[in-house]
Amino acid sequence: MNAMDLQSYQRSLRRLVTGGPSAADDPPYVRELAGSPRLDIVREVIGFWRSHALERYCVLSAAWLKRQGRFDAEIRRFIAAGDFSPDVALAGQQFLRQLTRDADAVVQALARFEIALHETRYDPAESRCVDWPCDPRPVLDCLLGGSAPEPGGDKVPHRVTVCRALPGGYCCEPLPAGSG
Repeated sequence: MNAMDLQSYQRSLRRLVTGGPSAADDPPYVRELAGSPRLDIVREVIGFWRSHALERYCVLSAAWLKRQGRFDAEIRRFIAAGDFSPDVALAGQQFLRQLTRDADAVVQALARFEIALHETRYDPAESRCVDWPCDPRPVLDCLLGGSAPEPGGDKVPHRVTVCRALPGGYCCEPLPAGSG
C-alpha cells in the first residue's frame, strides 16, 4: 500500500466533495468514492449548510437570486470553485465578491451594496458609495418590503451612499447624464 501524505489526501477529498473529478494519482479509495452515492449525499449536505449560511449572511443578494430562480445554481458555482472559507462571514464576503462579477448589472450592484452594508455596520462615520445601473429603490423596496419590483423600472444610473448615520442607512440619487 502506498503511503499518502495527509495534505494530498485532504486535497483529493476536497476536490471530490466540491464537485471535481478524481485524479489519476489519487489513491484507490478516493477514486472509488468518485462514483459513490454517499459522495452525492455529502455534497448535498455541504450544499445545504453552505446555502443556509450564505442566505443568512447575504440576505438581500440571496433573496434577489431566489426571486430570479438563480440562488441554488450560484451556490453550486460557489462551492465548485472550492476556495471558500469555513468562516460564515468570510465565505459571505467571498460569495458577494463572486456576485460582483455576475453578468447581471443589478446583481453586481446589489452585491456591492451588501458588501458596503457589512463594511459600515459598526462605525456611523464610515460610508461607501455604490453605483447602480438603475434606480435601486424598487429592488430594495421589493427585498425589504416584499413588494414586486416594477417591470422595466427607471434605467437612469444612480449612486447609493451607504452610511449608518443616514436615515435608513443609505441615500440614493440619480447620477448626472454621462457620468454612469
